[in-house]
Amino acid sequence: MYYKMTQPDFEELIEKAHGRFLNNHRLIVVANVVGKTPKRDQEQPDSDFFSPEEVEQITRSLAEAKIPYEILTSEMAFNRSVLDGNITKAHDIVWNLTRQGGPGSKKSLVTSLADFNHIPYIGSSVEAMSICRDKNSFERLIKPVNASIPTYTISEPANFAGKRQIILKNASGSASIGLSDTSVHQLSAIEVNQQLEQSKGTKIAEQFIQGFEVEVPVFKVETSKARYFKALSPIGIKFGNMRLLNLKVLSESISDAYDYQFYSLFDELVNQTTLDAGLIESRLIHQACKIAEYLNLSNYARIDFRVTLNGDSYCFDIATTPYVIRHSSPVWGAKKLNLDQAELIAAILGTAD
Repeated sequence: MYYKMTQPDFEELIEKAHGRFLNNHRLIVVANVVGKTPKRDQEQPDSDFFSPEEVEQITRSLAEAKIPYEILTSEMAFNRSVLDGNITKAHDIVWNLTRQGGPGSKKSLVTSLADFNHIPYIGSSVEAMSICRDKNSFERLIKPVNASIPTYTISEPANFAGKRQIILKNASGSASIGLSDTSVHQLSAIEVNQQLEQSKGTKIAEQFIQGFEVEVPVFKVETSKARYFKALSPIGIKFGNMRLLNLKVLSESISDAYDYQFYSLFDELVNQTTLDAGLIESRLIHQACKIAEYLNLSNYARIDFRVTLNGDSYCFDIATTPYVIRHSSPVWGAKKLNLDQAELIAAILGTAD
């Protein structure tokens, strides 16, 4: 059984963070920043990087939380600091917020070097991050949680009768990249397989799920007996007043512009007289925490779902290092528990092993 995060849960994590970082430890934040980070791939969009204002939000929060820190703006700067002996396993903890790397290693260059040098870090392992970036891999692995979406690839082609609503996505990376409202098509199995062949393995096809789009931030807490995940109450995504998204998607342009808002899914479902809001909330929390465990995630993450009007839930994306800028579901959810951005970030640091 898994439970919702409470204000006392966050307060315990904050206390743990203060105990560690005020006891001769320093936080090394590594983040790609527009205008400061040299790009390894010149075609990588600026939206993959933090804006200077977003990084300032994080550093201001760390200062408010009284966490000693140093910020580095590139993977190479981190590499040099490690090789020069300026970052050590005895006194430093790394928070990797970078976004560069190849298809199989994006976001994980810093953690690879930290692993090699036995430097502790906050966030999931290279293996876990790579699995979560490969949509077909994690969809197959989470099938026991009963939240996977029917997914088709070149090696696992479509085989269904008639036509279905299908969405074509990049095989790896953020779920919103390349998406628009024209990404959903009514296709037969033959048409799906033709599209996959044409993509030469760069795309997957998923059965499109109409309904609510929901994000569930999870955090690893600790008792005297065990470490396990707890979750915030599911947080819905809306465009203006539109909450039941049906055929609409969180497109790349909407995501990049932060042109969406948040709401409590539980509060929304209370108004749907045919659904048991409490049951759906607890099931989503259970599924999110179970997925985090199945995929061996660490510290904190965000599990994204589509939820139908029947209350069925399907996981379509997993963020192993979700944004905790002001406009993000973790910050929005923490605020509902009377916690500000600085307190949330301190709590995340308190999840460190």
